[in-house]
Amino acid sequence: MRAREFIREQRELPPEQADPMNHVFTLPGVKSSDPYQIYRLGVAIARARSDAGTNDPIPNMPEWSAQAAFGEDAVIAGFNANVEPAIDYALKMAGLPVKKVQISTPNSLEPSLVNSQSPVKPFKGY
Repeated sequence: MRAREFIREQRELPPEQADPMNHVFTLPGVKSSDPYQIYRLGVAIARARSDAGTNDPIPNMPEWSAQAAFGEDAVIAGFNANVEPAIDYALKMAGLPVKKVQISTPNSLEPSLVNSQSPVKPFKGY
C-alpha cells in the first residue's frame, strides 16, 4: 500500500474536528514557515485592539511599524573594522549575495547624554 492511498490532504476539516474548535482561522497570505512574519503578526494582533480604538488607549504608545529595525536580516556585530572583509569573504564562501548595510557608526561613540568626565580624580603619585 502506498502512502498516497491512505494519506489525504483535505481543504476543509471534517465536522468532528471543526465543530469543537472556536474562532479558528487560516491566513493564506501568511506563511507559517516564516517565523519572523508570524512573530510580527502576533505583535500586531496584541496591539490591534488598542489601535482600532476598541480598548482604552495606552498612553505614550510608540508609532507602529510593519517591520522592525533589523527585520528578517541577519545581524553581525564586530569589535573593529576587521570584521567587514571577513563578512564579505564568508558570504562569497557560502554563495550568498555580497551585500551588507552598516547600520551603526564605524567607531564606538558615547551618546551625548553620557557623562564621559570621571568624577574620580587621577592619582598624582606620592
